[in-house]
Amino acid sequence: MKKKIMAVTLCLAMVSTFAVGCGQKNETDSGKSEEKSSGKVEIEFVQVKREAAESYTKVIEAFEKENTDIVIKQNVVPDAQEVLMTRASSDSLPDMMNHWPTDAQFVQFEDEGLLLDLSEKDYMKNIDSKYLDAVKAKDGKNYIAPYNVNFMGVYYNKDKFEEAGYTMPTKWDELIALAEEIKAKGETPFILPNKDSWTVSNLWSNIEARDLGSHEDEFEKMKAGEESFETIPEYKSSVEKMIQLLDYANEDSLALGYDQAINDFANGEGWMFLQGSWTLPSFLSANPDFNVEFTILPNDNGKPIATQAVDTGFCVNAKVADEPEKMEAIDKFLSFALSAEGAQIYTDNDKSPSCVTGVKAEVPQFQPFFDYVEANGFEADGAYPPTGFEDTKRGKIQNVLLDKDVDAFLKEMTNDWNQAVEDSK
Repeated sequence: MKKKIMAVTLCLAMVSTFAVGCGQKNETDSGKSEEKSSGKVEIEFVQVKREAAESYTKVIEAFEKENTDIVIKQNVVPDAQEVLMTRASSDSLPDMMNHWPTDAQFVQFEDEGLLLDLSEKDYMKNIDSKYLDAVKAKDGKNYIAPYNVNFMGVYYNKDKFEEAGYTMPTKWDELIALAEEIKAKGETPFILPNKDSWTVSNLWSNIEARDLGSHEDEFEKMKAGEESFETIPEYKSSVEKMIQLLDYANEDSLALGYDQAINDFANGEGWMFLQGSWTLPSFLSANPDFNVEFTILPNDNGKPIATQAVDTGFCVNAKVADEPEKMEAIDKFLSFALSAEGAQIYTDNDKSPSCVTGVKAEVPQFQPFFDYVEANGFEADGAYPPTGFEDTKRGKIQNVLLDKDVDAFLKEMTNDWNQAVEDSK
């Protein structure tokens, strides 16, 4: 194991190991966490995307109903990525996990040889080739089975918009003019959950990607030292827009967390909510009658670039290949999960388009976005930053909402990017 994985703090190792090894209270096993599985093949599946746990549970339950000799134990723990890093450092990754294929940690695990090559598995043929191509490793192999697609934009309260006679603008200045009008009514145009650093990071990405699209060219030039956050104008303008939104957002947005924001918006507070497709199930869970729609976020020229990215997918601990019984059980499960039947179960619950062919995502709330993509196309977002940069960015990004020093922030991001590039060599 390389030093960069081994260099996990002892404190983190103790806390995270306790969370998985001893803290069975945090574990969900398709609703059967206390079940004794004597005589059955038991597969541990660590879930990194907690809001998707219910959707995965539906797939697991359908599989176990027909495969009574196999138990898929889905672990949903706080700070799942920290848990995975700790377990990687002790060479004890779970049998199976889901992950984001452009996430720095996944790429690190992939590069370190910790994940099983799934390229030749029969069930991989069920996945649309464009998604497989988007997540291929440097060696041309697939260490993750992409499962669903996500995209970012803006949700709006359809009832409020229709009652006021509003339509969603296509240009940024029109969006701000609309926000001014809503604010003049004494209401809140945008609900922004800026307490959570990941939502602020996504907010920035949501804005700048409408101009930069997939980032492939920009990231390559930045990694080569030819460009930077300071020299690419869209980065500066997008941070300025992010700060501008604070004038039209809920008071003290840095104190509002993601879960509370979802509940607030779903129950009538605010008019718009900038986030990704993954948020819809949470809105409908908070208020099944919520009349909400989602579309592309406007940009300056009225021609925003739509991007779609592989969200999470299944990956398998490379060591499982040496355990035939477990390997057979995992192959059976993935054959089902990645079939049209299994993937449809996930999509119906998660409300996200599938990477599996033959699966239909009929989600009326997303229709305005789908219409935009149909008319204008989209770019597949498969570019990723150097290992460690995203975590560093999230640790600092809220500061710019406080001090509003855009130039200093971009300089710091450039330095952090360059350091991450150097560290990854």
